[in-house]
Amino acid sequence: MKTIVATVLACAGGVLLAQPATTPGDPIVELPKFIVTDTRELPPPESWKHATIAGFEILTNASDKATQRLIRDFDMFRQALGHVWPQPGRLPHTTSLIICGRGNKFDGFIPAGRYTPDAAFASLFLKQKHQTAIVIDLQATTLNVLNVDGADDAATGTDSGMVSVEHDKQLYREYVRYLLSGSEPRQPAWLEEGLSQIIMRMEFDKRNIVFAKLEDPNTISAQAAMTMQMNALSAADGGEAMTLPGAPAEDRDFNKALQRKALVPFDKFFAIAHDSSEATNTLGNNRWGKQAYAFVHMCLYGLNNKYQKPFATFLQRLAREPVSEAMFTEVFSKNYKQMAMELRGYIDFTVYQHREFRSKTDVIIPPPPLVLREATQSEIGRIKGEAMVLAGRTKQARAELVAPYSRGERDPYLLAALGLYEKENGEEARARKFLEAAFAGNAKRPEACIELARYRLADAMEKPAAAGQLSAAQTTEVLAPLLFAHGKPPILPAVYDVAGDTWARSSATPTKEDAKLLIEGAQLFPQRLKLVFQACVLARDAGEVRAAHALADHGIRLGPDARVRTRFEELKATLPPAPPAPLEMAEPPPAVPAAKKAK
Repeated sequence: MKTIVATVLACAGGVLLAQPATTPGDPIVELPKFIVTDTRELPPPESWKHATIAGFEILTNASDKATQRLIRDFDMFRQALGHVWPQPGRLPHTTSLIICGRGNKFDGFIPAGRYTPDAAFASLFLKQKHQTAIVIDLQATTLNVLNVDGADDAATGTDSGMVSVEHDKQLYREYVRYLLSGSEPRQPAWLEEGLSQIIMRMEFDKRNIVFAKLEDPNTISAQAAMTMQMNALSAADGGEAMTLPGAPAEDRDFNKALQRKALVPFDKFFAIAHDSSEATNTLGNNRWGKQAYAFVHMCLYGLNNKYQKPFATFLQRLAREPVSEAMFTEVFSKNYKQMAMELRGYIDFTVYQHREFRSKTDVIIPPPPLVLREATQSEIGRIKGEAMVLAGRTKQARAELVAPYSRGERDPYLLAALGLYEKENGEEARARKFLEAAFAGNAKRPEACIELARYRLADAMEKPAAAGQLSAAQTTEVLAPLLFAHGKPPILPAVYDVAGDTWARSSATPTKEDAKLLIEGAQLFPQRLKLVFQACVLARDAGEVRAAHALADHGIRLGPDARVRTRFEELKATLPPAPPAPLEMAEPPPAVPAAKKAK
């Protein structure tokens, strides 16, 4: 599966402008003023807890016990997942995990337009560009949905108008979506959903992992069975006893959830987007989500693996071309209607092979209890506010971000978040001040550093040194935030792009250390040929001749047209001859035939 998967103190009239502490010689950054004209813009202080685990910054207002139990289970799930789907030891960036346990706080993170009457959700995965957040509604134990088919009612012991919530599995699902969302290009929504549904149902203990196993569709919960028996006895007695309401429906596997339900036509199925209501409202009557589960499960594990190879080919082609019925038919040798019939048969009579991993020793180790502390108002405002930005709730996000600042908080990471918010909303002057203050406070936020470098580059280009180029001092000033951001997750190509644009406008002579930054960027992002070209020029000017030749050759090979290839060829012609390769890089001598060895 790994191969296939590979294919985030004021009053109404004004504010107290406390300034951050400075040391002698530091530039003084004058921060913007927020004039609060509406008391509703400044929400009252809230009490949340804060913690960190690998790859996540946690904000929770649930009880310590509930939070620790959820995170303990999540940690063990991640360990188990690492055995069946190895993940990098270091996640590409830190994401926010917000656990809402009281006060109906979950509703504040729901993007507009996500609600549908027949389906619901108790978790969210929010993403814009590289910034992400996961939000869990730990307060909700059951959800109300519209029972559209009436298949389950009090007589069967189940009420499909109520859906029970398994919080741990919802967290699993959003975590898998988070992992999958990092692929470039991003995988289709149906693939993310199908894999998420398979992985979130993984069973594990300290020594055993069971993967892709389906439940018996005839099983029901103990509460539903008891309700059904009580109602049956009442009906048999012919009395007037009140019929007991059915138990909340559970989130079932596709072989139960899609029984006697029509499938979504494949043209509509493949067209569902990541932010659509079908892809986000997963609990209740969501045929699309269960069909994604069924289709991916069948292709990976079903029918004696007959669709594994075509499925891999299908995913590879999706990375290069849009889905179409013609392409689908070419790959699977079935059109949409024929595959729908095949899938219908698989749902009704599943023939598959699940995976089991067993060990004689403990391989999944329970973690120590999560260490929770009171979150600062800066942390609360920043984490909540940026998650609301991801949800498209711009006005509410501003209120969350501004509140701690208006009370006098000057945490550098809060200032960075405010700077990015103001930049995104066109307040360039305010954004610049916040970003300068965040950088002065050593906020390790690559996005903020990149935007600050862009501001500094624009300023320098308005007043360049001689011959319209940047002086060495101007170059150093622009590069300072980029060098600070360099190497800190997430690794963003813009760090290298802005550095390249700065050197292209600079009269300074680069050193070998200067060249290393762009050479590294070209190695990390070899498809960005503008960056490769700039790295080649800088390597040449810094005396890194061997690297310059390698970069020029790379551009010649990858150039999409004759014009681009010609530019790299002309650049290569300006390079000094490449020095001989070191001995350890030289090709080994030809092997000696066995007969000659015997002499």
